[in-house]
Amino acid sequence: MTLLAVSINHRTADLDLLARTSMDQETSRRLAHQLVGAAHVKEALVLSTCNRTEVYLDTDRFHAGLEAVAQPLAQRAGVTREELPEACRVYYDEAAVKHCFGLVAGLDSLVVGENQILGQVREALSSAQEDRTSGPAINQLFQTALRVGKRVQSETSIGAAGRSVLSAALHQLDGEFEVAGASCLVVGAGAMAGLAARTLATQGATVNCANRTLAKAERLAAEVGGRAIAMDELDAAVAEHDVVVTCTGASGSLISAQTLGDGPAPSVVIDLAMPPDVNEDVTSRGVRLVNLASLKEGEGQDELDVEAARSLVGFEVTAFLAKQRAQAVTPTVVALRQMASGVVESEMKRLRRRLPQLDDAAEAQIHNALNRVAEKLIHSPTVRVREFSGGDDPVDYAAVLRTLFALEGREIALSDPEDCPPEAQRAVSEKVDGVPTPAPTLIAVQEEVTA
Repeated sequence: MTLLAVSINHRTADLDLLARTSMDQETSRRLAHQLVGAAHVKEALVLSTCNRTEVYLDTDRFHAGLEAVAQPLAQRAGVTREELPEACRVYYDEAAVKHCFGLVAGLDSLVVGENQILGQVREALSSAQEDRTSGPAINQLFQTALRVGKRVQSETSIGAAGRSVLSAALHQLDGEFEVAGASCLVVGAGAMAGLAARTLATQGATVNCANRTLAKAERLAAEVGGRAIAMDELDAAVAEHDVVVTCTGASGSLISAQTLGDGPAPSVVIDLAMPPDVNEDVTSRGVRLVNLASLKEGEGQDELDVEAARSLVGFEVTAFLAKQRAQAVTPTVVALRQMASGVVESEMKRLRRRLPQLDDAAEAQIHNALNRVAEKLIHSPTVRVREFSGGDDPVDYAAVLRTLFALEGREIALSDPEDCPPEAQRAVSEKVDGVPTPAPTLIAVQEEVTA
């Protein structure tokens, strides 16, 4: 098994290419289904946000998995397969885990520490689980990543800052206008639009909402004490507001110098959408435009203490990988215990044939004694192989155990501890560093590679 991640984001590509690779939820789900249908790909999850498109695979062939992802991404980006490496990064095994944890923690975002990523990842994972394109490997990776992301948000300074893309945009506009008392129009009704509307309302603005589905606009407007606006009234509504915030994910521009016409225009437009909702020519009408491009240019201006967050993520990556390596020996441990149990039963059958007069009580005593001997003989090897496999030693201790005890062909493929036979439950529930090990998934230690 190889865990593979392909990332096109604000650091690897310009916003135009990001816009071309951006996908709505339905398109992301179709791509995940397509990938799972490819040879050597077992699981897939696609994550597409305003500043990234990422694909995660569980594949048994690295190059086959990479090709399965590269072709559709290159096609969407409008580049050749050979040009794609210029626009993306590829991570596998340990590097993929590290990238995923940092991403969900908000450390790889356009606005470092932003917390919307948690909801976006949770939604992508939920879709993958619902569509059955994810399985044990991806589920465990992202469930752990979400827990790590929550820790970063609750335990570090960047989480305490409560940052979002909107907060960064408002910070960029600091001193140019006063939110309190302003009339604001939020276009869109997704998670980001909802956050924008609530943030502006909390800061004292009057907030109205527009969306293609009027019912969604009505729900959001009711939440912030505003009114809902139909999209066919958008042009007139834009002109009536001081501030417009857009985040629809529409395929074309909703607001431009042409739609503004010669009449009144808003003072500020904040475009948080990818692809952009607003044409940059609105600045010719005296509109102050803040969009993802301007936020990207201002990236890194804030001095944030991210060291504690990176340290926490690094600790969690190390613990996750150690646990994965220890889990990988579970089938071997189960096979060893079953072999020992089989030897005991074989000897008991031989004993019954040779001593037919043996009564039940004596037979039970002998059976228990043989089980205790077998347990004592295999206890240290099974405990040590878990301890050693959980460390950084490159030796494959499970392979050594299989060779020493001739276990080839005996291993049991487990996707969940409940799959263990009763006599092997203890092998699965043994602890590594005091923590019960979950379902086995092997992730080897590798680095970032080129697409």
